[in-house]
Amino acid sequence: MRLRHIEVFHAIYSSGSITGAAEMLHVSQPSVSQVLQHAEQQLGFELFRRIKGRLVPTSEAKTLFAPVNKIYNQINSLKKVTSNLKNR
Repeated sequence: MRLRHIEVFHAIYSSGSITGAAEMLHVSQPSVSQVLQHAEQQLGFELFRRIKGRLVPTSEAKTLFAPVNKIYNQINSLKKVTSNLKNR
């Protein structure tokens, strides 16, 4: 998974929707859908099932979320460190 895939997957999983993820990431819905589709193609399996207009995480997505969440939190920690260094 690429860094952008991780960001988009985390946002969709956390918000429960493409719309929510797009708002969290400050990007368009089509952009989020496109990155999700690319991630699923690269991985070779679906991360979410589309059921009655809702995204439901697959078992694979549920398994991936813990390590992705750890990486996501580490990235945010790195951003804070670099911001603190800049604003010293």
